[in-house]
Amino acid sequence: LEAHEKKDADFVVMENALSKIGEPCKSLLEAFYIQKKSMPEIADFFGYTNADNAKTQKYKCLVRLKKIFFAQYKNGF
Repeated sequence: LEAHEKKDADFVVMENALSKIGEPCKSLLEAFYIQKKSMPEIADFFGYTNADNAKTQKYKCLVRLKKIFFAQYKNGF
């Protein structure tokens, strides 16, 4: 039960971090991780010149999300 509550708390922190990351990062990460879109699809949808540029942007967004997440996590949410 305790592990389940911790996992729920982690999801709340992640939700908060996602809400603070801004656009287009939030939509890009959701397209890849939740909607399971391919990099070429994401590149086309977001207007990147190719899939490699979309992949680079996804990586930058993920780094930003991790910074926000762990800053909140360390500060006790």
